[in-house]
Amino acid sequence: MVALGVAATSAPAAFAAPTALTAAAPVALDPWAASVPLSDGTADDGVLDLRTAGNGAVVALTYKANGDQSVYEIRTTVRPAGSTAWGASQLLATTAGYPQDAQLVVSADGSVAAVWSGGGPWAAGDTFRMSVLEAGATTWSAVADVPAPGAHGIKVAGSPSGRLVAAWTKTSGRTSAVYTSIRTAPGQAWSDPVRLSEDLPGLELVSGAELSVSPQGTATVAFAQYGAEKGEIKVADLAADGTGWTTPVTVSNPASYVNNPTLAGGQDGSVALVWSDRGTPGGAEAVQVFARRPAGGDRWGNGGPANGFATGAWRQVAVGPEGDVTLLGVTYAEPAGYSAVTTTWTAATGSWSPVKALSTGYVQDDQFDLAVGPDGSAHAVWTQGVGSYRKVMTSSRVNGAWSAAPTPLSTNTEGYALGQVTVDATGRPVAAWEQTAGTSLQLRAATTAPAPVKPLPAWRDVSGDGKGDLFGLTSAGALTVRTGTGTGGLGTGASATGWPATSTVVPFGDLSGDRCNDLLVRDASGVLTRYDGDCGKAFAPSGAKRTIGGGWQVYNSLIAPGDLTGDGRTDLLARTPSGELWLYADDTTGKFKPRVKVGGGWQIYNTVVGVGDLNGDKAGDLLARDAAGVLWRYTGTGTGLFAARAKIGGGWQMYKTLS
Repeated sequence: MVALGVAATSAPAAFAAPTALTAAAPVALDPWAASVPLSDGTADDGVLDLRTAGNGAVVALTYKANGDQSVYEIRTTVRPAGSTAWGASQLLATTAGYPQDAQLVVSADGSVAAVWSGGGPWAAGDTFRMSVLEAGATTWSAVADVPAPGAHGIKVAGSPSGRLVAAWTKTSGRTSAVYTSIRTAPGQAWSDPVRLSEDLPGLELVSGAELSVSPQGTATVAFAQYGAEKGEIKVADLAADGTGWTTPVTVSNPASYVNNPTLAGGQDGSVALVWSDRGTPGGAEAVQVFARRPAGGDRWGNGGPANGFATGAWRQVAVGPEGDVTLLGVTYAEPAGYSAVTTTWTAATGSWSPVKALSTGYVQDDQFDLAVGPDGSAHAVWTQGVGSYRKVMTSSRVNGAWSAAPTPLSTNTEGYALGQVTVDATGRPVAAWEQTAGTSLQLRAATTAPAPVKPLPAWRDVSGDGKGDLFGLTSAGALTVRTGTGTGGLGTGASATGWPATSTVVPFGDLSGDRCNDLLVRDASGVLTRYDGDCGKAFAPSGAKRTIGGGWQVYNSLIAPGDLTGDGRTDLLARTPSGELWLYADDTTGKFKPRVKVGGGWQIYNTVVGVGDLNGDKAGDLLARDAAGVLWRYTGTGTGLFAARAKIGGGWQMYKTLS
């Protein structure tokens, strides 16, 4: 007698195991939770910036204006790491008029700096101001003034070493220049300003100083340098060791008139740069040009059109973890009018996705924001509406696909709302916005929250009613669910045609993780595919599916016994013609772990059936019929193996099939 079913695990057999694909399983975005107030709505409050600190805290830089808007309070609100509750607002300083260049600067040590300059439109100051929340601290430092003579358009960025870099534009008479300053470490003084741009004939003016610091510590500044007849995009770098700025180089086409650069760095160390190219001064609608410098490289790629992305100076650029570059902006096109649109350049293929409109109504050209998470998901917010009533809307891209429709975030029923978005340490988007509340503006915030977890579906239930069902595949290719009635009978459920009659159909558990049982189908060539269940809808060849891999023709039986490993998820057994039985355990990502040999000698059975939990111990069990018609039970142990077989009885040869 051949020993059956209780062998320890062993190395794979000599023949090749079926291949498996490694594409990421589809992931759905959790719904947005109800928003919470960050202010009481008795004054005009607004959002200046929103960032996630290196320690996981989410920080909002906000303002509160007095009645005639002559005085603004600069304030912050923090949602600590690991918490869903926002702390109380803290006052940093006051300024006469609206704060310019307000921003949050995140450093690798978990600290966050709040930075802003003077008040009033186009106010040119001699300083910018800064307060720091050190990692783990609950109060902000005293405000410090940083010398920056005649500065506007100030940008500040932090490096992993603790160094801060600032860049700004200074105008004097009919000329202007880009300056930089460095603070080498926390508590150290800022360096005297250093001029970065050069005096060049016909390029007397500069604008749009953009700053990025890579995770490796290299700082990059980009700016437009132009005159009456020509304009160029210049780039200079500061090495990670701080040894000095390189001479600015031109990265745009010198024969074109260009301006409005936007610079963004990625966690992989690559840097993306987008600018507007009008061809000649006063030319037609600008073409957006994109150039990229790969991680560790010192050369920029040739700038080329950004996939027909037609927007003005206002745009957002974000770089994902794999170096993919996403653009968000506003463009005008008939018949939609002004819309928030996006496109993504994929580093792996060097190609752009089609330009996609995210909004469903009018979008003003400067009222949108974009954030990309560590998993590559992208989240956009924008203000949408006509006239005096506008709402903050959001859309997310998960696994390369944007939401089918935008989600409204703000709760205002009149007036307007304007917001920003970040991604927290758990990969969830967090939005904060100001919205009309009576005669004032209120601050609110929201994030996505896990949807209520549905229970795992019942064994063999594909109709969603909690009762086991039966599948029938006709020779004409119709796959029909015969629904269990709960009283021992069968009804007729959903049906779909187009299935090859040579298909091997295996009713399975919830492999995809959506709490609906799935279906495994092996085609005539040996390719195994998971078809995702939809709790009551038919399984169709064109439905949602994922290819598991090829080579499964080496098995003469595929069996779904239920949970064999004790993790609550259905596993797969596969038998070879020589009688080897292999376990493919659910890996929780929508596919299977590498196979493990359960035992040998199973060729003595002409039928092996997975029957779920027969004895109530929550482990899947098997029934096996031998050539003499004797039926045997193999009780699962929850470890991937089976207890010794137990005889149920003889005479089962009278049945043609058991399933």
